[in-house]
Amino acid sequence: MSRRGSEPGSGGTADFSADLASFAVRSVSFDEWVDIDTLVHRSSVTSGDFDYVLRPLCPDCGVEAEIEYETLELEADGGREVISALVCAPCQVLWEPDQPED
Repeated sequence: MSRRGSEPGSGGTADFSADLASFAVRSVSFDEWVDIDTLVHRSSVTSGDFDYVLRPLCPDCGVEAEIEYETLELEADGGREVISALVCAPCQVLWEPDQPED
């Protein structure tokens, strides 16, 4: 299952997955992808007055990238959401993780 949204559990934004077929695809090394997922999901801070959450920006144009999530079905916790793709609609670019080498 995958969906787009600004954060896990959100209602998401407009779904343009049909248009993604025409987007350029760029690969990100698996280690860097894990770092991105960790920073986006686990770096939110609440100070009492403000909430801080890191958001990925497109390196080409600086626009906030859309995040596509995938739910991993794990026996231990019933499932966990991970980032499966980052999408920049203005640049028509999609970033995906390289598969780890075994």
